[in-house]
Amino acid sequence: MSVPAPRDAASVRSRSDSTSRRETARLLARTLEEGLSRLHGRAVRIRGLRREVLASSSSFRTERLRVKLDSGKPLRVFFKDLHPDHLMAKARTVRAFDLEPSWRELQVYQSILSAERFGTLQLYAYRWEPERGRIWVFLEDGGHALLRNSLDLANWAAAARWAARFHAATRDLPAGHTKFLPSYDEPHYRRCARQVERILLDVEGVERALLERGLAVFVHDIARLVALPRCVIHGQFFGQNILLRRGVVATGTTPSPVVIDWETAAIGPGHFDLASLSAGKWTEDQREVMWTAYVEQYEAETGQRLDGETWRQDLRCVAVYLCLEWLVWWSGHRRVSRDFARFLRDLDGLLAARDAAAEAR
Repeated sequence: MSVPAPRDAASVRSRSDSTSRRETARLLARTLEEGLSRLHGRAVRIRGLRREVLASSSSFRTERLRVKLDSGKPLRVFFKDLHPDHLMAKARTVRAFDLEPSWRELQVYQSILSAERFGTLQLYAYRWEPERGRIWVFLEDGGHALLRNSLDLANWAAAARWAARFHAATRDLPAGHTKFLPSYDEPHYRRCARQVERILLDVEGVERALLERGLAVFVHDIARLVALPRCVIHGQFFGQNILLRRGVVATGTTPSPVVIDWETAAIGPGHFDLASLSAGKWTEDQREVMWTAYVEQYEAETGQRLDGETWRQDLRCVAVYLCLEWLVWWSGHRRVSRDFARFLRDLDGLLAARDAAAEAR
């Protein structure tokens, strides 16, 4: 009896990987079928599914799925693998293993977001099996266009108006809808101050002087921050987390902002999201366009009048805090990113603007 030749390890691994991919594809289709069936209140079957892994993913692995339903209708789906073990290589260098942000994003879609009300992505399906390496989210495909790549200030102003609508709508949500969200309260701010004190031990010269000044301003303002009205905030309301969906909205043909990546959502002052949106290399006039759009929309939604100067002072306080939070984050990753230096420059500019505003009063 002849003995079959031993297969080389690469061949075995290749066949095993191929089997695993087929099994994963079947489970993807079944999960999506179950979710779409719940959503539509009837059985939905998938007749075909094509997967496209996105090279543009910066943190979690993402894919675009081209789905053919039993009705013959095509469906475009955005798939996101939220398991911390499957972070992209660069993200693994700056992020620890933590299931909470993934759980938070899923809960935000289930408990707070409404595609009809806020124009956010429709949640089609999900699978929460972290022990098996599966934390999957299937969302409506919102397209490719990111706000961060837009030079049209009208698009940024539209995002500011969206934030105002969202903040106004989430001021008084029942506790059951938001209990899973962290809170920007006094202990939260005090914790940030202690973290800044620790990184002061590792900097010197001009950097240390700037951080010390920023910390002093922040600590002085904590009581003011705690007193600000709170709502649901995105937490990283940057251009990279906002899609532009082409459509007719109140401003005419300006693309509708579609806010994505909700793992940093929290309960805090709405100023935080606006400070994030308007951070960076904007002129004061450009920032003013975004700020004015926000204020006008917020007043229209709530019927409240905001004191312009007080509101801007509050926004500057929040912007200083935002800078310090990011400096704490990037202080341990200076070898892989230049963001620490960037936020130092932003802090310097914020403190100078604060001084100028104080002199003008």
